[in-house]
Amino acid sequence: MTRAAELAEKLDIPIIGPQKEDKFWIDQIPENCRNYGLPEGRSFKPDQWLEGGDKVFFGNITMDVYFCPGHTPGHVIFHEKNAGYAFVGDVLFQGSIGRTDFPRGDHASLIKSIKTQLWPLGNDTKFISGHGAISTFGAERKTNPFVGDDV
Repeated sequence: MTRAAELAEKLDIPIIGPQKEDKFWIDQIPENCRNYGLPEGRSFKPDQWLEGGDKVFFGNITMDVYFCPGHTPGHVIFHEKNAGYAFVGDVLFQGSIGRTDFPRGDHASLIKSIKTQLWPLGNDTKFISGHGAISTFGAERKTNPFVGDDV
């Protein structure tokens, strides 16, 4: 299994992200690998920490970075405005929201992140979560029992 630090060294490419509040997850990689019976892993220091307002580039794609803590304290999402897509990880799902029972997760912060960072991206914005079906912010505002406009 190739890991981020090894791949970055092999290909001479930078590691960009996550946001610095998630550093503790990176620091725990060796211990978590041992605890879960995974091949040995090592922590690393990103070449760049991501912050809300940053942009990331690959090929001819530019994505805006939004800081959305709650699921984890340093969670960020990526928005590709031209295509109308947001890549939200485990912040929001079709019909649900992300877990907040991880270390330093916070339910109130997650709800605030969704309402103040995701909803302003527009009702027609499609989102891809960490797993599950694609939806739109507008559909979730109408039907999501956790963050819908009527909640």
